[in-house]
Amino acid sequence: MSQKAKLPLFDKLMLVLAVILLVILAMGMLAGQTNPKDNVWIAFAGLGYTFALIANVLFVIFWLFRRQLLFAAITLVIILIGWKPLTATYRFSGEEGGNKKDSEHYVRLMTYNVHQFKKYGENNDVSTKDQIIKLIEDQHPDVVCFQEFFSRKKGEFDLIDSVKNRLKLKHYYFAPSVDNNYEAAGLAIFSRYPIQNKGRISFGEFAGNSSIYVDLKIENQDFRIYNVHFQSISFQKEDYDYIGKVAKMDPEYKSSRRIASMLKSAFFRRSEQVKLMKSEMQQCKLPYVIAGDFNDTPASYSVTQITSSLKNAFKEKGSGFGKTYNGDFPNFQIDYIATTKNFDIINHHISKEKLSDHFPVRSDLRLNFTMESDDAY
Repeated sequence: MSQKAKLPLFDKLMLVLAVILLVILAMGMLAGQTNPKDNVWIAFAGLGYTFALIANVLFVIFWLFRRQLLFAAITLVIILIGWKPLTATYRFSGEEGGNKKDSEHYVRLMTYNVHQFKKYGENNDVSTKDQIIKLIEDQHPDVVCFQEFFSRKKGEFDLIDSVKNRLKLKHYYFAPSVDNNYEAAGLAIFSRYPIQNKGRISFGEFAGNSSIYVDLKIENQDFRIYNVHFQSISFQKEDYDYIGKVAKMDPEYKSSRRIASMLKSAFFRRSEQVKLMKSEMQQCKLPYVIAGDFNDTPASYSVTQITSSLKNAFKEKGSGFGKTYNGDFPNFQIDYIATTKNFDIINHHISKEKLSDHFPVRSDLRLNFTMESDDAY
């Protein structure tokens, strides 16, 4: 190689960094098909897939600017090999729909982790509670799946009464994981349609994470709504403080190990919960929707596996990165709506008001009555 053909030192250093990021990206692309219990490093790479994707896109631009066309082409090809996690993570255009649905034949479904109707890290206050109710009211949903729903037995924080009356969602199923004579918190589904049947799927010892379902009827067709809250990471305030330190390049070994251990534990528990939910869903004979807080990113094992045979509303009609988390980490899409093939997904909308630590997600769905049962799932 001639002297002119040699890479400058700066480009050599950037090439080393680019190779590292390509390896992380490639591992992240495998996360959806790899059980964390088989390889936890791939699960960690899946969590970082979005960051690695952005970094590698920037490297494509960098190599083009530096006229290193071979490096740019290799990076681009590897990005495109992971087409499935790429399109699950980012969409260039979508359909949001308006505040009111376009047809009475649609079911407008919303999922919202309301963080007990309080801003992240803060105590309950009437203003936040009222703003959350108003936000939902303005979207005119027919069904709302709540995670971390909170209600007191009486008074201005009797949220069951508020949702029923202000949102005109008279039918509901509330399954508290914490309950006393004063207040309760857990999963809830509120519906404009009468509830035909209901139930709960326990995730074992971790009572705060579970799933509930209701069977509803529209135009004489029964269908099911699953509301799910998969295992959270359970970070405490000191963990988020540490993440802030990492962002400022001031890491601590002890805190790093604690966070890695918590992430690993959450990966493992979610994989078991996904297995349980898939078994439950396979037994369901009705068209169904699964919605809620999956607590994982689009490229992850849990999200990929739970939506593998379903229509993912974001992949069908979403746009951008679909960010649904309002906290520090993980700050991308972790809330989802997915359906069996019986449904047409009309739109996908994320409201960006920072009231809870999550943003609400909604979709208009049309139940397709003409599909043959063999093609429905």
